[in-house]
Amino acid sequence: MKKILLLSPFFYPEPISTGKYNTIIAKELSKEVESIDVLCAHPIYPKWKVDPTDKQLDGITAIRGGKWLKFPHNMLLRRAVLEVWFCLFVFFKIISSGKKYTHVVAIFPPSLFMLCVPLLSKKAKLIGIVHDLQGVYANQNAGFLKKTIYGAIRWVEKKAFNSCDKLIFLSEDMKKNSEKLYSLEHNKNIVRYPFVTINKFINNQKLIHIIPDGQQAIVYSGALGEKQAPNKLATFMSAFVDKNPDFKAFIFSQGHEFETLKGEFNDIEFFSLVDECDLPELLLRSTIQVLPQESGTSDGSLPSKLPNLLASQCRILCVTDPDSELVRILDSYSLSTVSHTWDVDTLIIKTEKLLETKKVYNDEALLAKFTKESLVNSIIN
Repeated sequence: MKKILLLSPFFYPEPISTGKYNTIIAKELSKEVESIDVLCAHPIYPKWKVDPTDKQLDGITAIRGGKWLKFPHNMLLRRAVLEVWFCLFVFFKIISSGKKYTHVVAIFPPSLFMLCVPLLSKKAKLIGIVHDLQGVYANQNAGFLKKTIYGAIRWVEKKAFNSCDKLIFLSEDMKKNSEKLYSLEHNKNIVRYPFVTINKFINNQKLIHIIPDGQQAIVYSGALGEKQAPNKLATFMSAFVDKNPDFKAFIFSQGHEFETLKGEFNDIEFFSLVDECDLPELLLRSTIQVLPQESGTSDGSLPSKLPNLLASQCRILCVTDPDSELVRILDSYSLSTVSHTWDVDTLIIKTEKLLETKKVYNDEALLAKFTKESLVNSIIN
């Protein structure tokens, strides 16, 4: 029988992004294998503040560490703290447990821990799932120090990716870029899109006090980091509601960047992330959902919330690079518009035109690309 070790700092009960993704994958894998252990941190995302917990999921053993961790505000420094701590944590936990696994599933980033895993789990099949390609951000940072740091990140990613027996990328662009950047063997790499996590879209009237019935709402919900271009996002949303007084702008997030924007933009309403059970209602109440990416970063990731946005049949305003995979996907979705610039006037024009489109049902063939079953099968078979 298969025994799986999943490696990622981010895990249940974190509410969004990689933590939520890892939780769902672990649950699905637990139905198919003899045992599954997860080496992870206590919840830290998106606030980058440790929230100790002893919660466990049925059929899964979460082995946590890092209660004492403190993260600085600087994005590069906090990533460095996470990389070094998790590498040491994984090293000592694998050595001390003595347990043998048939499969080790590593979620990237972080990546540094993968330098020691092949030495400690020689007989296990090593599978990497790449959520974000950190190396692509090196070209976005002109400073010497940042370029040096991201150069080191590229070296680590190359070592980590090449040590895996199989690599699963969340987009075709990430796969192609990695193969070129890190000289990866083409035949060990596959693509599995992020998956829909909402079974039913039901309006439970729990958010009516935030977005009343009939209120026109332009909404961003999710993590706010460098790749989401937070200040550009808020600047556009502020300008849009100024020109369109029937609309209200809402940002649902947490963390340092969220708090910074909260103090600077008075015409945007800021709320913490909604509970997972209320996410369907939030999407139903959103007239427009914004899907932002900083210029030059589209090769590095595919937004994990994209499948839920498509399934909700919500209008989507996307800002991304030309010819990116995100553009190709949204070309098949009638309720979307894409901008390749953060110019505010251009975004307002595109958004107003998007409002004129009529709601139609999604092409089922498009949603069929976003299922968790194909990912699970790729891991264990």
